[in-house]
Amino acid sequence: MTTSARADEKFRGLRPQEWDEVTAPPQDIAEGTRALLPDHDGDLTLDELGALVSAIAARPDLWEPMTVADPDRRRYRLMYEDHRIDIWTLSWMEGQGTGFHDHDVSGVGLVAARGMIVERQMLLPQGASRIEMRPGGEVRMGGAGYIHSVAWGEGEPAVSIHAYSPPLLHVGQYKVNEAGILERHIEHGRQELMDFSIADVDPTRADFS
Repeated sequence: MTTSARADEKFRGLRPQEWDEVTAPPQDIAEGTRALLPDHDGDLTLDELGALVSAIAARPDLWEPMTVADPDRRRYRLMYEDHRIDIWTLSWMEGQGTGFHDHDVSGVGLVAARGMIVERQMLLPQGASRIEMRPGGEVRMGGAGYIHSVAWGEGEPAVSIHAYSPPLLHVGQYKVNEAGILERHIEHGRQELMDFSIADVDPTRADFS
C-alpha cells in the first residue's frame, strides 16, 4: 500500500484541508504544551489528565491561537501528541455537539477554557445528567469506556481543552438504528462526531435541551 493510500484509509471521512489541523500542531504550541506534561514515560492517570488540562486552560497563549469560530461545524485542533497522549483545543459554536460516545481504551480529561460547554451522561431508564462547564470550574475525567456527550452552551466560540491517554485511536459512537436498537459504531479517533439519533428517540437526552 502506498503512503497516499495509507493516508486515505487512516483519515477516511475527513476533508483534506482539515488534515493539518488534526495531524500537525504548530511547533511553538506543541513545545509549550509538552512542557506541562508529567515527567514520566507512561500513560497518564486520570488525576494527571485533569491537572494537565487545567494547566493548559490557564495558558491562553497556548490555546487561543488554536481557536476557530466556525458556525458550520465544530473545530478541533491538535496541540500535542506522543506515544502517551494527545491533547486538543475544541471550538464550539451554537448548535454544535458530539452525541453520545466513548473513548474506547483511552482515559480523558476535559475542561472549559472560554464560554460554557455542557456535558451529559445517559441516565436509565431515560434522561441524561447535565453539567455546565465554565472556565475555572469543574474538570471532568473518565477512564476507558466513559460514555458522555459534549455540546456548546455559551460563547462564540466556547473553547475546551481535552487530553486522552493512551492516545485516542478509536471512539465508540452510540446510535439508534431504524429498528430502535442502540448500536455502538467504531469511528477513527480523529473523525468528527455528530450523531443525534439517541436524542431523536428520547429528547430528554438531547445535547441542547
